[in-house]
Parts: sequence; structure tokens; C-alpha cells
Amino acid sequence: MKNLPFKPTDNIFKWGPVPGHFQYISTFSEVHFKQFRAKYDENWSETFFLFKNGRMFWLNEVNAVHAAGEKVFVRYMLPKESRDTIYQEWKKSVQGLESIIANINATSLSSTTNEELLTFWNELHRVFINFWVDGSVPELGNYGSPQLIERKLREIISDEKDMHAIMETLTAPIKLSFYQEEEIDLAETSDIEAHQKRFFWLKNSYAGTQVLTVEFFAERKKELSSDIRKSFEEKLQQTKEKKAEFIKTHNLPSEIIEIATAMSEGIEWQDERKKWIFITLHYVDILLKEVAQRFSYDYQSLHNLWYHEIPDIIEGKDLKPTLEKRATGFGIHFLHDCEELTSEEAAYVWNTFDQHDASASTTELKGIVASKGKGTNVTAKVRILLDPMQVDSFQDGEILIAPMTSPEYIFAMRKASAVITDTGGLTSHAAIVTRELGIPCLVGTKSATKILKDGDTVEINITTGTAKKI
Repeated sequence: MKNLPFKPTDNIFKWGPVPGHFQYISTFSEVHFKQFRAKYDENWSETFFLFKNGRMFWLNEVNAVHAAGEKVFVRYMLPKESRDTIYQEWKKSVQGLESIIANINATSLSSTTNEELLTFWNELHRVFINFWVDGSVPELGNYGSPQLIERKLREIISDEKDMHAIMETLTAPIKLSFYQEEEIDLAETSDIEAHQKRFFWLKNSYAGTQVLTVEFFAERKKELSSDIRKSFEEKLQQTKEKKAEFIKTHNLPSEIIEIATAMSEGIEWQDERKKWIFITLHYVDILLKEVAQRFSYDYQSLHNLWYHEIPDIIEGKDLKPTLEKRATGFGIHFLHDCEELTSEEAAYVWNTFDQHDASASTTELKGIVASKGKGTNVTAKVRILLDPMQVDSFQDGEILIAPMTSPEYIFAMRKASAVITDTGGLTSHAAIVTRELGIPCLVGTKSATKILKDGDTVEINITTGTAKKI
């Protein structure tokens, strides 16, 4: 591990460290270096994926990710016919997941034979792999598309402010997110128990799953406006009108419009995909709990296994020695092949890249303005949230600081006056959601979570893209 394929001094894409468990994302990891290339003849860039103490850390070299993403975007996302075809294939996998989930719900797992339990596990993950293969097209594509549309825009737009505003608006989704759909459903329902059955998974994430109670939704319902649907739909209409305005004002060519449309639909697809990931993880855990009980394993430790190692346990293989080796940390390194890293190797890579080069006296951060909010600067105290499940510690009006956000951060983001992340770009989760919420957002600051401390007062300048301690 002393000869790393990329260096800390390179431009590194980092996802994390964030809360997460390997089991939940092991399907995606395998797709990353195996099934995706087999179907689409393209490849993700070289990756380190590290795990320890319930946290995970994903690493790529930025230029390699962007290059791979642009190839996938141009080849598969940009042509509308291709994009629509792949999306429909992905929807078939969603239908497959729904069918298997219905079967699990209708079965008393404790009464099944080992063979029946094995069939449930294998069938769920066979479909989940297909789900990830097609669902990874927008994921990887949106890592390459911002650079593409920016290059095209620079050929006709010279003003940086116009450039940013156009990119922000053209790539914005024009469909409700699944969180917005849930809020509308909750605000309008008179049957909270039925709502709970539809959305019990809402706080699931790669960090764990839980079943939200009727009481949880009853309390949230009290906070929702009765005209929330109208509010959301008006915002979407305003976005559509603003897109049309920019297209007309700047006489944007069809090529740029097509790129922006593909990007917007890719973001919407990723949101829908996340919903089904959260739902599926609930059933992964139901099956894991049965395996743990039946074969005398610690349930939590099973989250350190590949999805394809669980069948080994059901078929009688002892994987407790493997779990002991991974208990203190491990990782995987892959491109075309995959190798497992020992706890020592994983710790070396983790410590090498989980650092920042800013001095202790640094008082200002620079990032990408992903959302201008209402167009005014924001000054407030900051709260660093490394775990989105710790939302109870977050106070209304604070500035949310995170490595990057993901859907489970939504409950904190709704309370925030602004958001600052270490990583991300114009198509990142933080960018999309803060635009929906109408609050400022800086992404790609690289070290906000390292430099800032809880309680620091920070001013975000949405013109310069800076955050300054005051």
C-alpha cells in the first residue's frame, strides 16, 4: 500500500468519511468493477472504499472520475432514446424488487427452511444487482456532465455570474423528490397508519435501518402546511419558467438544452433510485436478522460481509474468522479487479487521505456556490453533522457543515439557514436540495468539517463563494 495509485496532493474526490456499513453497498461495489463494465462497456475509475467503526470512506482521483463520467453521459444519458430505454429497464428491476418484497412480507421467515431463506436472499440480490447496473448510468454520468455543459456554455457566455446562474437553473430537477411526495401525502392524509406503512423506511440510510412509528408521522404532520402541495408545485413551475427565460434570453442552442435536460432527468432518476435503495435495505436487514439468529452470528457484524458471503453462512460455512479480521477495519481497492485491504492497509489509506493542509489560523473557506438561496448573504453559527441521524442536536437557523449530504440529511437541512460541504458539485445532493429549500449552499470547500468548529459564527458570501469566520 505504499505505492498508491493516486496521491493526497492530487485532486481527490472523497465521499466521506460518513456513517455507513459495507453490506448495504457491497452490491454497488461489485457492480462498480464487474457487471457495469460487462453491460455498458465503460468503467468507473480506480477506487478505494474503506470501513471502520461504522463509517465509510470512498476515494477516487477527480479527473479520472470526470473522464469516466463524461464518457458514460455522452454515450448513454445524452441520447434521449438511450436514456429512456435504460430507465425502463431499471424500472423492471424496481418491479422485481416489489415482487420479492411482497413475498417476504407474506412469509414467516422463522418457519422457512435454509433453502427457502437462501432463495429469498439470492433472488433479492440478483434483482438488486440489476437495479444497480442500470441505476449507475445516471450516477456516473452526472460526475462528468457538469464539465461538459460548462465547456459548451463558455463558448457563448462570458460573464461568470450568468454562467453560474444558467448552470444552476438549467440542471435543476422539475419533478417532486420522494421527500416532497412524502410530505404532501402526510399533509393531505387522514389515515396516518396507512401513511406509516408506505413511508416507515424514510430515515433508512447506509448507516442503518429503522421502522418509523405512527407517532413519528403524527408529530411531523403538525408541522406541515395544508397547502404544501401548492407551494411545491409553484416552485417547480417557477423553475420551468426560469429555464425557459434563460434559454430565450441567451439564445441557447439545442445542444446545450439537450445536455441540461439529460442532467436534470439524471438527478430525478437518482432521487427515485435512492427511495428504492432505502426500502430494499429494510428487507436486507430483515433477512440478515434471520441469518444471525438462525446461525448464531452477531447481527451487526454481518454488515461487514459482502452480499455474496451471506449464502456461505446459510450453506454451513464458518465466516466468524473473517468477521474477526474485519472487526477493526478493512477496505477494498478496485478497478477491473478487486482486492481486500487488511485493517492495517485500510488504516494507512484512510489516514493518508483524511487530512487537510489548511493551517490552524485559516479563517476563510472557498467553495462553489451551488445555491444562492434568496440572494442574500447569511451569517449564523455552524453545526458540524458527520452523522445525519444526530439531527436532534441541530438547532433551527444554524449553518449545516457536512462532508457531503445525502437524502438522510434532509431533516437537518430543513432547519438550516445554509449548507457548506467538503465535497460535491452543481449536481450533488446538497446543491439540489438547497435550491428546493431556497437557502444558500457552498460545496467543494474540501475542509470545512476540519477547519470549522461547532459554535463558530460564519458569514457566507454568495457572490464570492466564501465562508468566513467572524
